Amino acid sequence: MTEITQTKFATHSPLDTDWAYSLRIPHSPFGPGIVRAHVRTVLTRYRTEPTVLDNAQLVASELVTNSLACTRDPVAVRLVRADGRLRLSVWDSSSCPPRESPQPGLDEESGRGLWLTQACADEWGHFLVVNGRRDGGGKEVWAEWRAP
Repeated sequence: MTEITQTKFATHSPLDTDWAYSLRIPHSPFGPGIVRAHVRTVLTRYRTEPTVLDNAQLVASELVTNSLACTRDPVAVRLVRADGRLRLSVWDSSSCPPRESPQPGLDEESGRGLWLTQACADEWGHFLVVNGRRDGGGKEVWAEWRAP
């Protein structure tokens, strides 16, 4: 008599796994909007809590806007969930580090990007990219959130 055994496989939800998405955008005024949509789509699929989703979307837009303002080259955006953290990073070809301007006045139209990043992210920072990574130079500005 043949015995049939049923094997149960451990199923892991894709919501619990680590992942990474990258997007390279040309130097274009459409870039910030495209990046906002990309971030919203990815984070919505992974059921990210609304506050983190909104903050990541705003920070992505601000960092891409800053990158497009300081270079004429394409910009790369990377969104990674690993080790319980969500990291958004924006690479551009400029080696000039980001600099916080004095807090802008209410009537000023620019100068809020890094202030918003600092207010919306759990942590943020930047590093220069050395030859051999991401087109051989430039910088990466990143922001992180705890991703439960």
